[in-house]
Amino acid sequence: MKNFLNVFLNDKLIGKLNKDNNGGITFQYCENVNRILSLSLPIQNEAFKNNDCRGFFNGLLPESEHTRIAIGKKYGINPKNDFSILKAIGYDCAGAVSFFDGDDYELSKKYLKDSYELDYKILTVDELKKYINELPKKPLFTPYKDMRLSLAGAQDKTSVIVFDNKIAIPKNNTPTTHILKPVIAGLDETIENEYICLKSAQKLGIKVPKVEIGQVEDLKYFLIERYDREIVNNKIKRIHQEDFCQASNIISAYKYQAEGGVDFKRCFEILRKTTMPAKAVNQFLELMVFNYLIGNNDAHGKNFSILYFDDGNIELAPAYDILCSQVYPEMTKKMAMKIGGYYEHDKILLRHFERLAKENNINFTQLKKIIKNQCEKLPDIINEVISGFQNNIGKDILVVVEKNSKRLLRGF
Repeated sequence: MKNFLNVFLNDKLIGKLNKDNNGGITFQYCENVNRILSLSLPIQNEAFKNNDCRGFFNGLLPESEHTRIAIGKKYGINPKNDFSILKAIGYDCAGAVSFFDGDDYELSKKYLKDSYELDYKILTVDELKKYINELPKKPLFTPYKDMRLSLAGAQDKTSVIVFDNKIAIPKNNTPTTHILKPVIAGLDETIENEYICLKSAQKLGIKVPKVEIGQVEDLKYFLIERYDREIVNNKIKRIHQEDFCQASNIISAYKYQAEGGVDFKRCFEILRKTTMPAKAVNQFLELMVFNYLIGNNDAHGKNFSILYFDDGNIELAPAYDILCSQVYPEMTKKMAMKIGGYYEHDKILLRHFERLAKENNINFTQLKKIIKNQCEKLPDIINEVISGFQNNIGKDILVVVEKNSKRLLRGF
């Protein structure tokens, strides 16, 4: 048995992931490669050691301990071993990266293509309900033994194909088109909360994926169109992406700034490496202000990503995973990243945004325009969104937004 994994970007072999002698990993690009896997993995001849590459590969995997344990039990592997988990479920990861056992090169040639015909099985009402109910016990699993997909993040979720407004399970390694999230246990109306946040962001002009709330009998779910997938002429293509932790070689466990994770300074460094840095920085400023006003204290480095296109362009990905965490007393009041030296949301005033701008060579006049515009418009936008469908949590989100907006507007 070969003790390495072939690493592919779409259908192109790009490198090899090896186990090292200490239970870690090493990664080496193939010769004549012209595309990078990550900003943290520039093309070089020598292999990347564990400490230099683990952040990217670990970031492709689920964070949840119970998800890892479930995967470990299903495949008979150590749930803490990133290499073993990628070997087990790394056929369809976020972006365009895939992993196949070194012995399975023929299998990889069979499955991997530049684009795929849609191949799926539509779920019946009973099958869909069962599938969603079993997610906490069977995370990421599908009925097809060769379909092994991986989604990063701490929340229970899975990915599916949506075709003709019907939810389906992929077959024959067909990439998925949507992410499906059930409700988060113990927190009220998380689906409605995320829907309100993303729809409000969209109305402000922030780029977000298409989202909808679905229901099967008495069971609600949240459906998000994948921005790292593209369907053209009934064929699906995978688009490479990475989050800001991966781009910084930071493992998921350290995603918060206070634990050594990404801070706003690092975010702007990444954005300045995109194809149109001024545009990307401005898009990010809009998102940063929105996250503050909406009360999303969980906006950490894994919740921002960049996309790599075939023509070489690198862009900021659409906004995702936005929740008004401030409506939940059990969630932390501490922000994932400091603004102007503070984590505490209620301490942030306009002058702290000015300090952040100065520290990161940002035009504060432009940032002030963004802040004023959102503070004045967002309460009305929230009102419009929450009036458009049945929910109870919207009024609590509106209280948070009004409070945060008034605090910043006092600086004007």
